[in-house]
This record gives sequence, structure tokens and C-alpha cells, in this order.
Amino acid sequence: MFLILLALLLGTVSTQLVVNTTLPNKEDYAALYQVAVSAYFDENDYTKAQQYLELAIADKRYRDVMLLKCHKRCSPSTDAGSTNELFMFGFVRQEKCTKKCMKELFGEPLSLPLYVIKDFKTRKPYSFLHYSYYMMGDLSRALEAATTHLSHNPSDETMKGNVAYYKSQVGEDGGDVVVPPHETPDSKELYRRGGAAYNSVDYPAAKEALSAALTEYMREVGKCKIFCETGHDRYEARKIPDLSEYSTFQEQLLALYQRVVECRNRCPTRHDNDVSLKLTEDFLPSILNYLQFSEFQTGDVEGAARTAAFYLQLVPGDQKMTGNLKYYLEQLNLTKAPVDSAATEWIKERQLDQEVLATLVGKREIRRRLKEKHSFVLGDLGLVSELNPDKQILWKNLY
Repeated sequence: MFLILLALLLGTVSTQLVVNTTLPNKEDYAALYQVAVSAYFDENDYTKAQQYLELAIADKRYRDVMLLKCHKRCSPSTDAGSTNELFMFGFVRQEKCTKKCMKELFGEPLSLPLYVIKDFKTRKPYSFLHYSYYMMGDLSRALEAATTHLSHNPSDETMKGNVAYYKSQVGEDGGDVVVPPHETPDSKELYRRGGAAYNSVDYPAAKEALSAALTEYMREVGKCKIFCETGHDRYEARKIPDLSEYSTFQEQLLALYQRVVECRNRCPTRHDNDVSLKLTEDFLPSILNYLQFSEFQTGDVEGAARTAAFYLQLVPGDQKMTGNLKYYLEQLNLTKAPVDSAATEWIKERQLDQEVLATLVGKREIRRRLKEKHSFVLGDLGLVSELNPDKQILWKNLY
């Protein structure tokens, strides 16, 4: 019980939206969040805090979804040419089109305080939300909120205690917790479900969950990369570190582009160090490893061969997987693995991101920073020193 009293420091997720006709319907998520925080701390009005937190989370999610749709609608055609001039023209046109699309939907960009950016990035609104539900007596929704926060902050020991407490009160036996509508099951949750089914020797269920985890992971990485490159709202200070008014246009462009490339390279590895997943290798290879065997056990030998080949592109030379692929190909009477176009494109894009980053900072510099345990990933906003003061390693050694 004492863990609940520490909830002011925690973070979690929301459930079904409780609508009150007296609430604003045109406020942005930053304004809604500020009202919620005020109600939580200053007024001790947890019902009001819950309502405004739900609205803020829903508005942020809607804006993100629409940004992705605007970006996709504004994407240039692939036959636009490949010269530097055409590339830059296409980039500028896409960005202007995306901003125009977002402005038509939401008006002028928001000017966001840094704490709002940081809190939504770390899911801090859910820390207030779970405790608000607790104070309202709705422990089931408090459990959902606390569980979602914990999935994004797996090292939060206090929240682990809160989740255990809620489960003991609502009768959960440790099984799956229903995920609230604001947070659809992500690749980590699907991976956990697949792993549980795999350990229970339920290979059909494992195959289904792990295939969904792979699809969701690819989608998450693609979305993350888009957010590295574009946006609508702005950090209110509008400062861009390391750019001097005396630097040349080329220097400024290169510095900004480096931030984008570093951010893109961080996207595929963000789950690799999640201790809650108990990984013995990186996240994507782990999905593929369990998936290929589940596919084989359910009679999908061609799928198993395709997945094993994908794994070997990520972990070349792995003896166990090389043997598996050889066996699958013998069963199929094939000499080469079936082509997975999505996997091939993913690998090509990943390699290109790595090559561009190595060109920008140099492989020797990458090795040096990794060896000294320094993070060279500056973050989406170039504010890693403020958003991540602990300077945790955010990028694994890919060389």
C-alpha cells in the first residue's frame, strides 16, 4: 500500500475516455495537460485530473496519427529523379506540404515547454492517471494505467510494486492485462505473448503473436524515423545547439542532418536494452528466432526458411541458424531461401542509415564513443543533455 503513496513520481496509461460536456473540445494537449497537472497537485481533484489527462493523451495521439498521414500524403513520387537538386527540391516540397496539411487541421504550431515534450515522451501523464484512478476507487483502470507506464519504463521499481498491489486487489493472476484504447499493443507486448505461448509449446499461438510483433516492430521503426525527420509543433525556446551564426550554410545543414541520421539509427535499437524482456540477443533477432521455429512447428517450412534468412542478414554466420536454414531448404528442395521483399528493403534501409552515419561521424569516432560509453545520439530535438541527463547508451555498436 505504501507504494501507492509514491505515485506522484510515476507514469502510466489511460483507458476509455470519460467525457464530460463541460470539458473543452478545442484545447491542445499541452494546455489540457497543464490543467490536469494543476488539478492533480494544486486542487487534489483527481476526477478532473483524470478527465483532462485522458483528453490530453487522446489529443496527442490524434496529432501524431495525423502527422503520419500528412507526411505520407505529401511523400514525393519515386520517379522524381535522383540528382541533388531534385532531392533537395522534393525534401523541401514534402516538408512544406506536411506543415500546410497540419496547419489546415490544427492551426499554427504549438510552442511547447520542454517538460511537456519530455513527459509525453516518457509517458509521465500516465503516472498521474493511474493514481487518479486509484483515488477514484477504480483499481482495474489504475492497473491498466500502471501496466502501460511500466511497459515503457521497465526499470521503475516503484511502479512494479504498484502493479503487484493492483493485481492483488482486482484478482489478476498475473496474466495478460487488457491494454487501454490509447495504447494499442506494441511489439514488446506482442513479443511477450508470443514468448509465453512458445514456452507453453503452443506454436500456433506463438506464430500468430510473433508475426504480429514483427509487423508492429517494423511499423514502429518506420514511424519513429518519420518523427526524426518532421514535426509540426515546436520547442518554445527554439534553440538549436552547436549552430553558430558564423557557420556556413553547409556546416549548419550538415549539423542538422547529422541529428536526423543519429535519430534514425536509434529507432531500430530502442528495445534492445529493455531488461524486462530478458533478451539474450537484440530484440529483432529474438523475434525472428522464436518465429522461425514456431513456423516450422506449424508446418510452414517456407515461412521458417524466409524468417531464418532474415535472421542471418542481421546475425551473419550464426551456426545454429545456418543449420536451420540448410535443413529448411532441404525440405523444400531449394538452393536459396525464398525472398522476403519487406525484409530485404528493411535491411537495405538499415545499412544505408548506418553508412550515412559512419560517413558523417566516422567509424573510428563511433568506436571511440562506444568504448568510452558516451552517447553520440543527440535526440530528435538535439537536446539529449536535457532529455537524457544520465547519458545512457542509446545506440549499439553496429561495426
